[in-house]
Amino acid sequence: MLLELHVAGLGVIDDAHLLFSEGLTALTGETGAGKTLLVDALNLVMGGKPKRSLLVDGRAAFIEARFVNDEGQEVILARELPIDGRSRAWVDGRMASVAVLQEQAQGLCDIHGQHEHQSLLKSGAFRHALDAFGGISTRALSEARKLVKELESERETLGGTPEEIERERALLEYQLDEITQAGISTVDEIDTLIASVKMLEGATTLKVTLSKGIDALDDDGGTGPREVVGHLRQELSTYDSFSDLVESLQQAEIVLGDLVSQLRDAYERVDVDPERLAESNERLSTLHRLARRYGPTLSEVLEKQESFSRSLEALHQAESSRQSIETRLTAARAALSLEARNVESERQVAAPKMEKVLHEQLRQLALERALVQIVVKGAAGDEVDLLFSANPGLAPASVKDAASGGELARLMLAIRLALPGGPPTMVFDEVDAGIGGTTARTLAGALHEVADRRQVLVVTHLAQVAAVADHQISVAKETARGSASAVASEINGEFRVKEIARMLSGQPDSESALTHARELLGIDITAPSANLV
Repeated sequence: MLLELHVAGLGVIDDAHLLFSEGLTALTGETGAGKTLLVDALNLVMGGKPKRSLLVDGRAAFIEARFVNDEGQEVILARELPIDGRSRAWVDGRMASVAVLQEQAQGLCDIHGQHEHQSLLKSGAFRHALDAFGGISTRALSEARKLVKELESERETLGGTPEEIERERALLEYQLDEITQAGISTVDEIDTLIASVKMLEGATTLKVTLSKGIDALDDDGGTGPREVVGHLRQELSTYDSFSDLVESLQQAEIVLGDLVSQLRDAYERVDVDPERLAESNERLSTLHRLARRYGPTLSEVLEKQESFSRSLEALHQAESSRQSIETRLTAARAALSLEARNVESERQVAAPKMEKVLHEQLRQLALERALVQIVVKGAAGDEVDLLFSANPGLAPASVKDAASGGELARLMLAIRLALPGGPPTMVFDEVDAGIGGTTARTLAGALHEVADRRQVLVVTHLAQVAAVADHQISVAKETARGSASAVASEINGEFRVKEIARMLSGQPDSESALTHARELLGIDITAPSANLV
């Protein structure tokens, strides 16, 4: 609810400070006195677009409003419009951007007239209005949508599409099988094979070489090194002076014997086997290929084998989870589809009923030729559009484009009459444009009915509306030192009687108008509140 409004330097308003109460408050005064400036000020302090034409005499404008929200918390919004440069804003005494100001103002007040703070015209808002009218619960639909979204997100965390997962699984299985089938024995197998292949490739030549060496060292003809050394040892052994030399010859003879024995062993080990050579070369080729793909060492190839095995196991587990999620997702989507059809059906049923109620309300508000159409389309009927035509010859179009300020205000009033709830404060500007007589009485009753549930401020020229208001604020233009300024204050007693008389006849001192004013003020009027300054 709006508790307080302070406006300084805005148009003809030099400095106005107003307090507000519950119920219906009428803002009245001569045309051009500055009534709508108070609405403009409220629009600006809620983040509306500034009009530089409202700034006069090179003076910055300052607006401050104090609200109490539905939770009972006070919210103080303030805005300054300098002559040059960008406007500044404050929320609860702290500087803020205009975007933050707009956010904090959401849900506090609706202004119905030539302003943008009309929540029912914002995207998705009229859908909520239709749901409120039809008593349509969307809780199950919201929960079904939330579950589908959560399951889809959970599936996304598994990574990739089913096709991509299948390709990854096939690749891992191929890579793992390729390494496993190779059966790597040790990390040094390549080095061992290289040495074996080298020996197999030179086996014939090596046998000849070893044979020649054996023959040369172990010649039975007496000319071989071992035979020569043995003969010398025997000849010199009879001479004591050559005992050292005999010992050396004896050692040499032993070494040569061992060497011949080793050469014979080596000769026996050399295998001339073409088939084994071919097999070794093929095995070496296989290991080199694996090393190029997964190495470069066999140690790294074996590490990759373990890694592929772990990845494949994780993939199998993920696939199992995916299948579980897909099963649940299928069920969740089916439930969502059912809930969407139910909600859409309820909205389709509620739309014509609400149209009928709105037409009845509009007829009472002097818009009997107006046509409203509620279009429900899209998934679950989420796209709800309100179309309007003031005249039967014109096709219904978007309310923003088809309704004048006064028509829009009365349409919003009709909607508010049809709906429960709404923001705690509503402002109606131009709602009485072009109406009078019995319709004026009906409009007054409608405004008072809305004010039973929330605070309502109405800018009006109709005495019938002002008379049923719980509070009346008069805006008058005063001239001092050659300049005019607006003065706003709550009026009571005879001051209010005279203002009602002025609204009736233009002559506040007319006895007949004063009598009529007193008669009007005797209808459904509550006790006056304290003066506002």
